[in-house]
Amino acid sequence: MIRRCLTTPAIIKRFPPHSDARCRWRPEGTFLRVFTIAAIALVCTTAAATPPPVTFESPCECRDNHGKHRWSVKIDPSTPPADASAIQAVTPSDVFGWPGPDVRLTQQSERTGIENKWFALTGRVVALKVETDGDIHIALQDATGDKPGIVVVEISAKPHWRSIRNTVFSWTRTRFPFHTSSAKKLKVTDPPIITVTGKAFWDIGHAPKDQSNRRKYLPGYAAWEIHPVMKIVLSD
Repeated sequence: MIRRCLTTPAIIKRFPPHSDARCRWRPEGTFLRVFTIAAIALVCTTAAATPPPVTFESPCECRDNHGKHRWSVKIDPSTPPADASAIQAVTPSDVFGWPGPDVRLTQQSERTGIENKWFALTGRVVALKVETDGDIHIALQDATGDKPGIVVVEISAKPHWRSIRNTVFSWTRTRFPFHTSSAKKLKVTDPPIITVTGKAFWDIGHAPKDQSNRRKYLPGYAAWEIHPVMKIVLSD
């Protein structure tokens, strides 16, 4: 047994220099074991809190992608109605002018109100990126470019969206596989004008607390989206 003294400044101030209250009997190696265990616990906690990078193996295949925030709504595979009159044609500036939802939505909310309606949104691609949940985000502005408002439309990372994802990635020179731990912007070589069909979606993750239709940190963007996109058509 070895007698070890703990002489931290706080303890020295409380006890006289020769006080035995500062000393403890410890078996040889105890301090080393305690330190080692604490260090391992810290490393494990940090690793558990940091998800691995997302790997995009191909336009349609992702590994280690992780989604949240109304996830079941985001991957809703419902197909557009056969009756074209049941789909409302809109532009990004139209959606930008919508009010926010009339009920309080949470991260677990199912579709409600206007979110159950189908829309065909036409606009020019002004930005494109992929997220760590595997989704593709396309930002659309009015094709004429003379009205305010940008709307994001999203394409899910599931087999159901294979054809649409292949189309979108064909606008870029992306090489696969690639890895990312955050949103990754993609360069579109020749930004097209497109029409996407899907249901409206309130993005609670980007919406302000008062549920007004503006993104918290991008006021030029609507909080309303089209998500998921179920059809995409390039304009002539």
